[in-house]
Amino acid sequence: MSNRRIGDIRNFGPYTTGILNQIGIYTEQDLLATDYPSISRKLVEKGITPNLNIFYGIEMALQGKVWTKISSQEKQEIKQLLGRK
Repeated sequence: MSNRRIGDIRNFGPYTTGILNQIGIYTEQDLLATDYPSISRKLVEKGITPNLNIFYGIEMALQGKVWTKISSQEKQEIKQLLGRK
């Protein structure tokens, strides 16, 4: 990945771009420098309840795929990282 702005990456629409910007994530490098639990915690601190689709979109964006192509196994791994069932 290059260092594109978040809004220029597939899977990141205005809502996701906006909430990621609120927690200091503006570019791919910013995104790669953090992890899902940190993103979740920072969103909650801003009063935003992060749903799993945000993380599914991030995961698939990092893989260069449409977010709807996420596998059941990938979903389960993300849930485990976030401490969700």
